[in-house]
Amino acid sequence: MKKKKKTKKPVLRNKIRNGERMRLKGVVASLRKNRNDLKDKIRKQTDELNVRNGQLRIGAEKQIRSEAQIKIRMKEFNEQREELLHVTRVGKLAEFVSSLAHEISQPLTAILSYAQAAQRMLAGREPEIEKILSYIINDDQRAAEVIQRLRALLKKSKSEMKPLDINALINETVVLITTDATVRNTGIKTEFDTDLPFVRGDRIQLQQVVLNLISNSFDALENSQGAREILIRTSRKDTNTIIVEVKDSGCGIPTHNMSKLFTRFFTSKPDGLGMGLSISRSIVESHGGRLDVKNNPDRGATFYFTIPVNKKDA
Repeated sequence: MKKKKKTKKPVLRNKIRNGERMRLKGVVASLRKNRNDLKDKIRKQTDELNVRNGQLRIGAEKQIRSEAQIKIRMKEFNEQREELLHVTRVGKLAEFVSSLAHEISQPLTAILSYAQAAQRMLAGREPEIEKILSYIINDDQRAAEVIQRLRALLKKSKSEMKPLDINALINETVVLITTDATVRNTGIKTEFDTDLPFVRGDRIQLQQVVLNLISNSFDALENSQGAREILIRTSRKDTNTIIVEVKDSGCGIPTHNMSKLFTRFFTSKPDGLGMGLSISRSIVESHGGRLDVKNNPDRGATFYFTIPVNKKDA
């Protein structure tokens, strides 16, 4: 009997231990499941928060970009409005200059008639007076030609594309501006390649480009302490292209102005309109060429443009 009592106690004890183990295992498994579920929920909520944060960030960036675009558009609108006002003023000025040129041409015609009449009356009697009258007639005719070309420049007419001798065209332009060069105490030299083919272009428009470039060189030489000289050079860039250079010994162009130089209404001159270089580049591009500028190694700057040769002469 004693042996039987001894064997029952370990069996009961083992049963209790096994029950506790099973219960503890169940609790541990439940805790693990709850922990994994909690991790999944935290992960899902974290992902949702990340998505929402990303959406908020994208929305904020879009808002910032939108506000920046609005500012840019407002700036562009204001610039366009200023340009429109400027164009209107320039247009009125062109009308005034055209009208003034017409009015000036009438007294020039009268002066020419009187001088020619006096020359005929004094023929062979007063050589010195005849010589003076011939000077008056020549200067009158040159002034009339300047007025005629000025009116042609301002006149809204279609381009007349014709074969042109670029060297002759530049010479004619230099003659038109010789008086201004003399007043400014500036010399104009030319170095022409005499074996150039004709180009195809509008005479008046190309003269306008050359006049603008020479005028810019005059302004650059305004306060020059050294030699006041402009050099105009023509050469053949390649088989199908001619290059024209206008070089001065002036102050050169500041680096920060290079990128804005051909922009409409940009000017570094107090009384400038900022239209000359922009119009000149448009004219050259319409002829199939390119207008650009570079500072010289020593001093001054060189404006240069290319223009295709006439196809028949290429």
